[in-house]
Amino acid sequence: MSTYLVGAAKVEMTTFHKDSAMLGYGRPHHKVKDIETPIFARAIVIQQEGKYIAFVNAEIGFCTIYLKHGVLLKLKEKYPDLPFQDNNVMITAQHTHSAAGGFDQHFFYNVPTPGFSEYTWNKYRTCITDAIALAYYKRKKAKLQFGEGYFKEDEEVAFNRSIDAYNANPDVKEKLPQEKWHLAADRDMKLISFVDEENENIATLNWFGTHCTSVSNDMKKICSDNKGYAATIQENHYYNKYKKEKTVCIFAQDACGDISPNFIYDKRKKWTRGKYKDDYESAQYTGNLQAQKAISIDESKKKNIGQDLEYIQTYVDFSDIQCSSEFTNGNPKAFTSPACLGVSFLEGTVEGPGMAKPLANILRKAVEIHRNNEYRFAKQRTQEYADYVHTKYDAQGPKHIVIEAGRGKMAWHEDLTKLPIPGFLEKSLDYIRNAAKQRKTTHKPWIISRLPLQIFIIGELAIVGMPTEITTVAGRRLRKTLLDVLQSKNVKQVILSPYANAYAGYVTTREEYLLQKYEGGHTLFGQWTLAAMQTELQKLALKLVNNEEDHSQALIFDREQIWEFKK
Repeated sequence: MSTYLVGAAKVEMTTFHKDSAMLGYGRPHHKVKDIETPIFARAIVIQQEGKYIAFVNAEIGFCTIYLKHGVLLKLKEKYPDLPFQDNNVMITAQHTHSAAGGFDQHFFYNVPTPGFSEYTWNKYRTCITDAIALAYYKRKKAKLQFGEGYFKEDEEVAFNRSIDAYNANPDVKEKLPQEKWHLAADRDMKLISFVDEENENIATLNWFGTHCTSVSNDMKKICSDNKGYAATIQENHYYNKYKKEKTVCIFAQDACGDISPNFIYDKRKKWTRGKYKDDYESAQYTGNLQAQKAISIDESKKKNIGQDLEYIQTYVDFSDIQCSSEFTNGNPKAFTSPACLGVSFLEGTVEGPGMAKPLANILRKAVEIHRNNEYRFAKQRTQEYADYVHTKYDAQGPKHIVIEAGRGKMAWHEDLTKLPIPGFLEKSLDYIRNAAKQRKTTHKPWIISRLPLQIFIIGELAIVGMPTEITTVAGRRLRKTLLDVLQSKNVKQVILSPYANAYAGYVTTREEYLLQKYEGGHTLFGQWTLAAMQTELQKLALKLVNNEEDHSQALIFDREQIWEFKK
């Protein structure tokens, strides 16, 4: 049986575009003024016989389908001999909220920038492309080893910011009070060590879920946040150990949708922060905890990963999925709808608050009136309209829908330029309204619905690339769904890699969704989104088990169809 060949590389991708907004908090005022840390693209290429995969982690908010598309085109153009295509390249992000945005083909997540930034998109795709190529050219024989490590209860690294939603899950047997929110998280780090013939690390790759929000939205410097600091600390450790710069360390996200590094309420800022009043110091603190855990796992006894390398990817329209009753408690009428965002999304979180509560409550009342009107008009208009109304509300459940992103409209206005929300009351909605005046097209959805789902198998591990952020309990359920199928391929462990290849909001359990916290309000495709994800990933896993191919493709806009802000 052949051995693995492994190469790893990192390329700086810092994009200093002064006064361009950063991606993550969704605030137009969160603009770049300076640089606190550089940001990098890190890549690991693995070869076994004639098969190759590339795992990339970029220190940005998330990957977008247009960024991955750009990387693939750049690879063909600049490195035409490399064996990479869409299905064997996974581009993930560690989800810092302090890096430049504006690199999506869809309208919504470009609003704060405002609009598409050719400069940022081109810089990011060039650097990611070069990182993959450099990793490929540095391949050498390697053994792969896997280990895990648990963060002790007193290590201040991860806290569940939506503890009420977590407790609502029936599979959470011990309901936890607020003061034990650190226990409502998966405190386990999983790590792969890539070791060369000199018994030195080529790279390490770990997964642990905690948001990269140590740096808040009142800070105006580019920063790789806690996972970026962690990577630098661990890489410096190996530099001092080997006396040469050779090891690339990736700190990837796991199920972190409801998990925050922040745990102290700041009365002055009126949101939660990390260990220290200085956000950058807090980011270093949380990063150091993760780095030391990764070093500890790497230096402990690990098991060798078996010799197997497989991959598969599919594209699925999540706006219209009939969910398997296996994942809906037997409900045969569970389905998704085009993407919608709720009022609770606009309210933000305890670490990144948004719309003021009084205005949010007024907006909820307005949305309820609109819902009643839509049901009433459904009886008077066409069957097509009636079907649209009933499908939307059946799928979205209790969500107070304020933005119908899948249809490119606000809940009660087709024409955003006429939206009657004055800017002095709520700048976010007013900004969307005014930005709509600059859009080149009105027929495109504001958020991606044709989503990439991807599975890499490396020995006994399955790495699942998903274009969302997923909550703790939803992650546990999804892992079990996949393990039940993939264990026939000798898979012993399923690892989730969120923020991969595209971005489409959150995935919560239905029980969490019904409470409509921020995470539920940002779960785009409705109350059965997790069931839809389980349904479609189960299908993909079965294709892999049965050695079937998938030829579905991404939906990529023509360049002239992408909204670019024009003053």
